[in-house]
Amino acid sequence: MADSSEKKPTTAPDTNPAITTGGPAKEPQASSPSPTNTTLPPARDDTPITTTGTAAAAVVTIAAEELQADDSDEVDSVFDDGDSAIASLHSSTTSLRDELILQVKEHGRQYQGYLEAKYVLPMDEQELERLDFQCHLVWLTLSKQHCTAPIQNIQRALDVGCGTGIWAIEFADEHPEAEVLGVDLAPVQPQCVPPNLIFEVDDLEQPWNFTQRFDYIHCQLMIGAFQDWPKFFRQSREFLARPDSYTEVHDIDFFIRCDDGSLPPDCALVKWHELMHEAANKAGFPLDAINKVPEMMAEAGYVDIVARQVKWPINTWPRDAKHKELGKWAHENFSWGCESMSLALFTRVLGWSADEVRVFMASVRNDLRNRKLHAYWNFWIVYGRRG
Repeated sequence: MADSSEKKPTTAPDTNPAITTGGPAKEPQASSPSPTNTTLPPARDDTPITTTGTAAAAVVTIAAEELQADDSDEVDSVFDDGDSAIASLHSSTTSLRDELILQVKEHGRQYQGYLEAKYVLPMDEQELERLDFQCHLVWLTLSKQHCTAPIQNIQRALDVGCGTGIWAIEFADEHPEAEVLGVDLAPVQPQCVPPNLIFEVDDLEQPWNFTQRFDYIHCQLMIGAFQDWPKFFRQSREFLARPDSYTEVHDIDFFIRCDDGSLPPDCALVKWHELMHEAANKAGFPLDAINKVPEMMAEAGYVDIVARQVKWPINTWPRDAKHKELGKWAHENFSWGCESMSLALFTRVLGWSADEVRVFMASVRNDLRNRKLHAYWNFWIVYGRRG
């Protein structure tokens, strides 16, 4: 890599691949009958529902509802270090098992050496706290549930890329009758866990060698971590135990969107998304996989596929109470995490210096807190049955 002192920030392309403006995306028209025996997540009466694909592998897509802006001048409360919600998440974070991890210090953040080419986020205490925070945001998005697939008689469950283990711990507590396995590249999970939960270190992009199959496979916020998603869905379906077993994916569509034209196409927030996609594509970790997940699941042989979109506002700009709350948590997550998400990619791939990244992130955070920018990300909840 060239000397960072001689490199200038990469100029964003003229096009805007990471922004959608001018109204909600149009869903495709139905091309086949709706699948039978399909349980849909709860949706508003006015939420568009479309069905695509063949009858055997139809995909039911539930689009995100439109949001109205809260135009009041009232300043919404923000999190601080004394907030009870953050304090509870901090307390759930345990110390790293340093003896199992090859640590690398880079730009003041801690990375795992043997994962350097595989995972571009830091894996230090600060990042682990953010991951727990992010897991709570997903839980709120799912209406305080840990899954939405119509699972029954769960005997074995797999959490793919379990991270700090918070989802696996809570799911194991909810399902004491089930054996739960959490797998991740780094051993950063706590040692005190429910008796029906085990954590293992493995790379699930390699051939799976589990001795038993699963009734439910959970994969959350792995966009940007997996390179070969079709392979993942082939392997996950192969390791589902029964025709009524499910794989479920929860992840963000990392394209910033705005329906009312309030997001300038040349602002720092838009440029950040463009540069993140540029760097991630060069590094081999595309950030646009989630909107292709239903199609990939169908190609892998899954049936009764349901895909639901929920908007994550960048802050508390929506009028709707639930989305205002989601925006509060999403704002904190991305304000906290935008630098950690960018640092390795921008310095290793785009040739930026660490100082250039930090200066740019200050502008990104300014946009994230601006309630006049009615921007959002689509968060996807997708599940499919083995069949």
